[in-house]
Amino acid sequence: MEKVDILLPIYNSYEETKNCIDSILQNTDMDSFNLFLLDDCSPDNRIQELMNYYADKYANIILVLNEKNLGFPANVNNGFSVSENDVIVINSDTIVTKSWLRVLQNVAYQDETIAAVNPMSNYGIISGTPTSNSQINDLFTFEELFEAFRKSNNHGFVEAPLLIGFCMFIKRKALNSVGIFDAAAFKRGYGEETDWCMRARQKGFKLVVAKEAYIHHIGGTSFGRKKRSLESHLNKFSLKDTLTLIAF
Repeated sequence: MEKVDILLPIYNSYEETKNCIDSILQNTDMDSFNLFLLDDCSPDNRIQELMNYYADKYANIILVLNEKNLGFPANVNNGFSVSENDVIVINSDTIVTKSWLRVLQNVAYQDETIAAVNPMSNYGIISGTPTSNSQINDLFTFEELFEAFRKSNNHGFVEAPLLIGFCMFIKRKALNSVGIFDAAAFKRGYGEETDWCMRARQKGFKLVVAKEAYIHHIGGTSFGRKKRSLESHLNKFSLKDTLTLIAF
């Protein structure tokens, strides 16, 4: 299959970002992807050093540096604009696992009407494990969760009304049709993927969750204290607009 462009938006969160990049390098065929490091003007000076290290070492790692802080949606949109292939938008507070990209890509092309794919996760809401997020993260380590998931031996996919933006495989065909994230409406972030999914469904596309792929998600590290207010904004948006989604 064609190469996939992995878009990794970055804003501080040094340790999480490093762990995410390392997990991608360790669990992904190097010939199958380009990795775009999208730094949104991080004030942590270590981030620049970290990105330079990886970009100098690996030919398929590309830096995209914002001169000023744009917010998550606009930062991702920059990635969309420099990418030419199918894309995976992935949060810096995630850890990918074996075969993750291959599974997402294979599922995406099982149906030409599929626009985007989520993996399963410990903290993925719609694509999350069926228990309290905080409970499962407190009780088990990443290794224990992944081993339990691996033994479940699930295959195929299930259709979903919406996807969660911690890790989304998006076909280039769907991106060209639906358009980019609405950075004007969602500014700092939270809710932009919900809006994108609604627009995709309006155009007749499907959204699915791949049952065989697992991504570990920490959740909300880049937003820090602003997370609650951003979630509140999303809740107001969803309450009004979910009615529109249901109408389809």
